[in-house]
Amino acid sequence: MSDMAYIVSELQKKVANMIKRGRIHSVDMTMEPPRVRVEYAKGAVTGWLPWVSGRAASEYRTDWEPLAIGEQVIILSESGELSAGVVIPSLSDAKSPVPSRSPDEHVSKYKDGTEIKYNRASHKLTITIGSGGDAELNCKTFHINADIQHDGNQTTSGDMTVEKSVSATKNVTAGMAVKGQSVADATRTMSADREIYNGHDHNHGDPKTSTPNQSQ
Repeated sequence: MSDMAYIVSELQKKVANMIKRGRIHSVDMTMEPPRVRVEYAKGAVTGWLPWVSGRAASEYRTDWEPLAIGEQVIILSESGELSAGVVIPSLSDAKSPVPSRSPDEHVSKYKDGTEIKYNRASHKLTITIGSGGDAELNCKTFHINADIQHDGNQTTSGDMTVEKSVSATKNVTAGMAVKGQSVADATRTMSADREIYNGHDHNHGDPKTSTPNQSQ
């Protein structure tokens, strides 16, 4: 092979290696940063390569999502040397189908069934926690500027202040005192009951019994 033919052959190889598709062959989370190997042809596997995972600015924001074995990716190598490539995720296919066909939905879906979905057309955000899991929010003050409809039990370990009326369609049970300016049932207030008790007497003819000697 002449020198020119060799140079052309090497250039062709480098150009062909600049962008390649493949699947994650293996993942090593112990490396810094973690790296993956990609199978880009049958039996052809790259060395350990880093991958792009959103932002990586520790001062402002870091996004992190590990890659999974079998995930279809792109290897980008500006020099044409696969050993210096960077892995760009990810391409959906029959093995990893898209979670929605709607042009209006942005969806993040996890293996356990957890799903975060926002519909731009209906302006609705839906969060579903899979496998009977829980959600936790940690902050100093959580402000909600909206009406709340809640299904299920509620336990509050701290004090609660309500600035407007509270309506209950079933029983209200208190482990300690119920206090307020006025407490009433369907008939009258407790203060009205007190007035009736404190001022009443018993009409048994002559003489009448006196009013109660202990106020309610």
